[in-house]
Amino acid sequence: MTPIATLFRRVPGTGRILRALGVSGVPATGYFGAGWSMGTLLLLYWIETILMTMVVSALIVLHRRRTRKAGHWTSSYTVTTTRGGKATTRSGDTTFLKGFLSVMVPFTAAHGLFVMMFAFLVFPQEVGPEAGVSFDALRDGLVAIAVFLLGSLLFDLPGLGERPFRWVESQANRAQGRMLVTHLTIIFGAGAMAAFEAPLAFLAVFVGLKSLVDLGGLLPDRSSKLNANADEKPVPRAVKALGRRLPKKDGKSFDEGYREALEAERRKAEANEEVLPPPAAVS
Repeated sequence: MTPIATLFRRVPGTGRILRALGVSGVPATGYFGAGWSMGTLLLLYWIETILMTMVVSALIVLHRRRTRKAGHWTSSYTVTTTRGGKATTRSGDTTFLKGFLSVMVPFTAAHGLFVMMFAFLVFPQEVGPEAGVSFDALRDGLVAIAVFLLGSLLFDLPGLGERPFRWVESQANRAQGRMLVTHLTIIFGAGAMAAFEAPLAFLAVFVGLKSLVDLGGLLPDRSSKLNANADEKPVPRAVKALGRRLPKKDGKSFDEGYREALEAERRKAEANEEVLPPPAAVS
């Protein structure tokens, strides 16, 4: 390992911190410090989700190549479609990367329609032209966020082959969590704007909830550790209380089902950490 790589490894969580600072600090600095418009800020948040998806996808691909952990190939999916009142369920296996992108891409694309509508139509009409998108400010913000995200990727690369699958899984879960918050903030933000008849209410809800999630990225990441054995992990009091009150299902109490679910999760996490042999060479 090179001296630079060794230095990076001595600062745990640096990549996570850079991502959190970039996606939260840059828009806040631009809005409050440089006077960026509401439309610029909203559009910047949306494009930042696209960049974040690209960075996490790169981490998944590189981690898969360097570790060949089984979790990259053992993801499953279930799709239920309804036609003519008849529901059809289809399930199968897919790669972890495809599963991640199958969630991020369609939701981010759908969010883009609403973001464009607010940034280019609603804000300029309701507040004034000054609330529209400034492409110069948008460019500056994207460059700054891209620098933070690229820096986070560079800090995560050293020792990537030594990281467990749970680590890269947690990166994807964080990105999907931020995307889900975007979905909720659009819904609640639109409701706040209608209730208070003020476009600023939409932005306040949007920025507030997303900032809380982004700042959560500063917290230590302990998800890389496998779950303890379910029999050794204490059952929460609320689960025990439900186990005493709810009827048994298939001969099992609620807390027994809880323990079985924990144990199944632990076994799955262990299976995901298995290293698969390289593919056979084609002669």
